[in-house]
Order: sequence, then C-alpha cells, then structure tokens
Amino acid sequence: MKNLITTILCLLMSLSGFCDKFVWNSKSPYPSFARHRCAAFSIGNKGYMGTGHINSGTISMAYTDWWEFDPSSNSWTQKADYPQPRFACAGFTIGNKGYLGGGNEQNFGNRDEFYEFNPITNVWTPKATLPIANGGGFGFAINGVGYMALSGSLYSYNITTDTWAFVPCGVPFQNYSSGFVINNKVYVLPTYSQTLYVFDPATGITTTKANFIGEARYAACSFAVRGQGYIGLGYGTSTGNVVKDFYFYDPILDVWDTIPKTFPGVRRNYVPSFVIGDNAYFGTGSNGTNLGDIWGYEWKLSVGILEQSQTNAITLFPNPTQDIIHIILSEETLASKPLLKLFQLDGQEVFSKSLTEKEAHINISELAQGVYISMITDIKHAIVSTKKIVKN
Repeated sequence: MKNLITTILCLLMSLSGFCDKFVWNSKSPYPSFARHRCAAFSIGNKGYMGTGHINSGTISMAYTDWWEFDPSSNSWTQKADYPQPRFACAGFTIGNKGYLGGGNEQNFGNRDEFYEFNPITNVWTPKATLPIANGGGFGFAINGVGYMALSGSLYSYNITTDTWAFVPCGVPFQNYSSGFVINNKVYVLPTYSQTLYVFDPATGITTTKANFIGEARYAACSFAVRGQGYIGLGYGTSTGNVVKDFYFYDPILDVWDTIPKTFPGVRRNYVPSFVIGDNAYFGTGSNGTNLGDIWGYEWKLSVGILEQSQTNAITLFPNPTQDIIHIILSEETLASKPLLKLFQLDGQEVFSKSLTEKEAHINISELAQGVYISMITDIKHAIVSTKKIVKN
C-alpha cells in the first residue's frame, strides 16, 4: 500500500513536471561554423539541419551547407548543399521527404524559393514558389498537407499538385512565432504574445488555450514529444534579454508548467529543432556570440522502455470521455487479475472495479467532470498501468 500511495503522489507531481523522465544530453556539436537562424527538420530516424547566418561587425554571411544527424551514433554527415545561401527558412516533413523555403538572403532580403529534399537521392528539387517572400516563417505538416505561415497569413501546400492555397485562420502569426503539432492540431505562441492559439485544419476553427506562463518571447525553440508541447529559450520581450528557461504544455489538462530540470546550456535565440521518436534535438543560435553546440531532450530509456511495455499491454479510450471508458487488456494482463482504480487529483480514490474480461466497458457517468488518475494493478498489487483521464 505504501508503494501505491507513493506512486499516486508521484503521478500527481508529474502533472507539474516533478517526475519528468526526460534528461538533457549534450550531443555532437554542429560540424561546421557556429551560426544562428538555421533550419531543421527530421525524416524517419534522422535529423537534418543547415543554412543559417553569422553577423559580426561588417561581416554578414549566409550559408548553404546541409547536414544529417544520426542519433544512434551521435554523428553528423554532410549532405547536398541547399541551393541558395539562406537563413531564417521554414519547412516541414511529409512522408520520407523534407520541404524548405523562404528565408532571407545575405543582405536580409526576403525570398520565396521552395525546395523538396529527398534524403535517399540526396537531391534538392525546386517546387512552386511561396505565395509570399518571407524570412522567419513558421512551417508544419498535418495529415500529409504542408503549411507555411508567411507575413501573418497561413497557406497550405499540396504535394501532389505542387500548389499553394490560402487558409483562413484566426491565429495572428508573426515572424519567428513558436509552435508545435499535437493530435493533428497546431498550437501557436505568436511572437511577443503569451496567448496560446490552437488551429484545427480539419474544422478550420481557431481557439485559445491557457496562457503561456513564461515571459513573452521572440525566436524561441519549440517542439512536441510524447503528447506534450515545449517552448523555451528565445529573446524575452519584457526584460530585453536572451533567456534559457523552458516550459511544457499538457493539451489534455490545458496547463503550462516549468521543466524542473534546468537546461544546462547557455541562453540563446534563433534555435531550430527536430524530433526523432520520443527525443527532441536542437542547437546553434546566438546570444551575441554564434553558437554551435547541440542538445538532446531525451526520454530515459531505462524508464521509458518499462513504461512503454506496460502501456502497450493496455489500451484505454476514448480520452477525454463523457461516460464510458473502454479498456482492452492483453492476455497476460488479464491473467494477472487486474484491478482498476480512479483517483482525484487530491489523491482520493473515487472508483474501483475488478477487470475480468479482455474488453471492459467502464461506466463513469456518475463521476464529476474533471481530471482523474487511472491505475491498474495486478493480484500482487504491482502497478501495471497509470494514465491521466479527462471526463467532460
């Protein structure tokens, strides 16, 4: 029973990040000149980063070099150069190809070129130019459709027809906005704003969510891993300083919180990122000095594999739900005579039921709306699965 209570407390604390299972790891540095305003995306199990800019005194240089990062060997391999010296480009990934375009030329002029990168052939192919020349845009992909926010407007890209189309959207996009995609919706924190917007391309509806709790910022780093969004670093608009704090957003609870483990690198802005599996990678940038270090925000494998094996043994849906929770158990889990319990966030147990069938349908209509912790234990009281459940 003591272990059960301890685990519940840990789960409750994890809603505020105290049981965070991610670690910061320094990775192999960017293999070329330190710089800022690079571009990045991932394709499969590899990350890609390149282009970018340095400026110091009278020196202003844009780059074309493009590199592939392999997390399994923590190594970089040079790939075909981007066709033009550019910085502040934006892009996205669809399938096994990456797409990149826009940005600024060496004299800061906005550009509208757009290219497709094939990592197998190592070739950049020109595609239909962007509707608006723009540097510092915001790119993402949802359900096989690419999107680029350019000069405050959103456009979709059809890879089959190689065409762009204007997308009505209530998000006030600005250059160097931050954002991430979770469950086929894009969450955007505009530059200089603490208002989080979410846009659903399937419905065309834009809504607002819980305000960002950090300082409003510019040119931050952002990504999503394991169903949560992250925003950090960047230029703080109220203090006028480059910052190094990080925050995470839980879309189920609609809450922000700080990452308890302080980012060990130096403060910076203009930081690109890419995600491979459960891990995020980012680096380069500037804090007055061009930077070339690369960092990983990585799921602890020793913990992650165990948790994933437990989770894979049980399927629980829908979540959020209104009245019924459907639970599908593996044969091994069913044989362990599992017991389901639901707890409120204050730790009070509000529901308990033995699971005697492989497919169970649990009626929770009598419970109040809110967030609960589900816990399934076996006959020996060992914990098999824990999940957050939202009842609407």
